[in-house]
Amino acid sequence: MRGRRLAAVALAFVALTAARSALAQAAPRDIWPQATAAAREGDLDTAKEKTSELLSTGKTYGIRTFPSYAAGAAALASESKAKSPELAAWAEKVSRDLDGRSPSVAFNEADRQARAKGLMSAVPLALQGFARAFVNYRSNTLTRADLLIVAAGAILITAIVLALALFMRYGRSAAHDFREFLGRRMTGGSVSVLGFALLVLPLFFWLGPMWLIFYWFAIFFGYGGWIERAAVIAVLILVALAPIALDAAAHWIAGVDSPVVAAAISSANDSYEPDALRRLQELVAVIPDDPTLHVLIGNLQAFEGLDDQANVHYRRAIQLRPTYAGAHVNLGNLLYLNNEFQAAIAEYEKAEAADPKLATAFYNHSVAAGDTYRFDLQKEMITRTRSIDSAFADRMGRNPPPQKIVMYKPSIAEAWTISDRLSSRAAARALFGNYSIFEPIRAASNPITIGALAALLLALLLNLIRRRTGYANACIKCGRTFCSRCKSARESSTYCTQCIHIYLKRDGVSLDTKRQKLEEVGGHQTAVTRRNRLFATFLPGSAQLMEGRIIAGMLGIFLFAFFVLTAVFTGRLGPALGPVADVAQTIVRAVSIALAVILWLLLSLPVYRRRAA
Repeated sequence: MRGRRLAAVALAFVALTAARSALAQAAPRDIWPQATAAAREGDLDTAKEKTSELLSTGKTYGIRTFPSYAAGAAALASESKAKSPELAAWAEKVSRDLDGRSPSVAFNEADRQARAKGLMSAVPLALQGFARAFVNYRSNTLTRADLLIVAAGAILITAIVLALALFMRYGRSAAHDFREFLGRRMTGGSVSVLGFALLVLPLFFWLGPMWLIFYWFAIFFGYGGWIERAAVIAVLILVALAPIALDAAAHWIAGVDSPVVAAAISSANDSYEPDALRRLQELVAVIPDDPTLHVLIGNLQAFEGLDDQANVHYRRAIQLRPTYAGAHVNLGNLLYLNNEFQAAIAEYEKAEAADPKLATAFYNHSVAAGDTYRFDLQKEMITRTRSIDSAFADRMGRNPPPQKIVMYKPSIAEAWTISDRLSSRAAARALFGNYSIFEPIRAASNPITIGALAALLLALLLNLIRRRTGYANACIKCGRTFCSRCKSARESSTYCTQCIHIYLKRDGVSLDTKRQKLEEVGGHQTAVTRRNRLFATFLPGSAQLMEGRIIAGMLGIFLFAFFVLTAVFTGRLGPALGPVADVAQTIVRAVSIALAVILWLLLSLPVYRRRAA
């Protein structure tokens, strides 16, 4: 019985080796064009044969998905739906077979379903595409970058509206303090003009509107309560971080398609990208001394069936870094696939010595030990694998790879580090131009970040100086401003002297004075109500800010701006959805607009119902 099992194992390996040798000359990049050419000519039988050959070749070479080919097949299905239903049906099936986890395939199917049966029937497919987009590394990276850009825009809008609200609430009080300050040094009507001019001082130095916003944050900081001060501090910090976040988002968008990161994604996901190998070969020709690049290019060459060339690169990686455990593992894998089991085991042992925590080396060692009938050693290696990474061992037990052994794959994070490091290499820059790089210190050296931090420091400094002398205030009834020099500090700090006598003390005031005061109060309250309604019409949450409800106002403005910007920029900022994703973009716009309308109703309608006090 045992002899039969060993014979069966030997026959299986012979069959696998024979299949690999038979397909050694057929690379996926050669098979797929033949399949599409036959399909376009109407020879669907040949197209199906070539597709089966492509999938068999991918299985032999350890390839799980063909994202680029799947996206091409999905596009072919869309353009052929009306002209050739048979071709469209073939392309639709093939797109799912080549990459059933591709978000672009799901979005394309949703668009076809919408054209055939209506929008509502396509919604489940579009939602499936969104779920895949957050799992797919590239689309997830681009989606996070897009959301970060939209959030930065919403933060900027929130900062502008908050500054305007502070100007509306405390502008007259600040002007009063400026007049009092200037009145000690000069006299005449120019004091009032200069007091108001000091409120917009940056404009007289030809500075932009953003500097005026920072200036308002600094001078109005001390007039507000502790919630408003905390809001100003938080907003200034977020505004200072916004350019850095935008720089990081730009780096993610550009860097995710760099040769190194694209190769690492292809290797990590066992996905075949036809241009990844060519681009990485061009880079390695210029940067030949990075061992990780050689491992990556060896993995991509293994996808093409170029084992001899992959062998050269793995050995070159070991030559550059003798203790590179991953290179030893992959070199051992090539030896294993050539039935050189003892040589493969020797490489696995070197990998284990170089990195005792590399579960892949012990797992592959167990497979090679079993094929050489060393079952005790196989059991020991499996135990070591499980002790290092039990999840990996369980996954291999449930779903073993087609080649039985597992390739070492450099992490995508390591690829980002290499890509960043290449930005300083003159040779790489000369060939490929400016590599995408993110340096937080350099990113922070921009006028917005510097201005926001300077405004925060100035606000704290002015508050420290001014709190000894106090701040002017404005009457909540008539809006008149006053300071400690205008009325006694023992009287109410929220009413002017006339309103104290009319509304609080209710002592004897002439009817003419009282009538004039009531008209003044009514005019002021009516103007405030109209102003709040006007701002609430266009910016939900702004009226709450002007009324002093800071938290509700800031949240409302930020969310409203975020939803509106999402609706506006969908299809422009969303490369992750692909060029053909009409249904997905429509869903994003519709949901964003609906949420913006709901927010408008919740925040703006109560402002319209309020009457002047």
